[in-house]
Amino acid sequence: MPARLCPLPSALYAVLLGYKESPVAEERRHLGAVVRALCRQFLVGAGTDLRAAAGGAVDVVVPVPSTTRTGLSPLARVEGLGRAVTDALAGAAWAPSTLRRDRLGAAPPLAHMRPHARGFTVQDGSTVVKGCRVLLLDDLYVSGSRAQSAAASLRLAGARAVVIVPVGRVLRPDRVPAHRAFLVRQSRRACSTSVQAGQFSGA
Repeated sequence: MPARLCPLPSALYAVLLGYKESPVAEERRHLGAVVRALCRQFLVGAGTDLRAAAGGAVDVVVPVPSTTRTGLSPLARVEGLGRAVTDALAGAAWAPSTLRRDRLGAAPPLAHMRPHARGFTVQDGSTVVKGCRVLLLDDLYVSGSRAQSAAASLRLAGARAVVIVPVGRVLRPDRVPAHRAFLVRQSRRACSTSVQAGQFSGA
């Protein structure tokens, strides 16, 4: 369930790269605040849809780890994100250390369009997620390899349900015909909705 569609190029894509890769700390903090606001806005507005997708209220929110960076995931390092998430999803726990990527070479490789169910390790055994409905929070969803691998690892650890929520779902209309056709349909739908709204308002 993507919070936003993210065609390339776009300002959203720049935000979702810059909050973790900008060499300027002040810019990372500023863009991190934008990411935090986008997450909170979506989670507050999509509560009903999230409960339907998960089969009930979300119990745990887990950010997807990086496959290249050590330590906490970039999302877990965004100041105040955990509080924003738990406020938006009353009753859900923020668990940023649940997943990790094995750095010793034992984990299978993850590549574009090549997810692996054992690509990540669930910390603390399965006690954090066993029997729980998990919201898996990601920043950018491109091919889905990383997020799908993380979701499979959580399911293997006993998670009852896993819903993947990327802040931005990357679309490449210049390279992928299906993406281009989808954006055209969305644009027509938006225009149609706008016209109908104008008719009802007397515009």
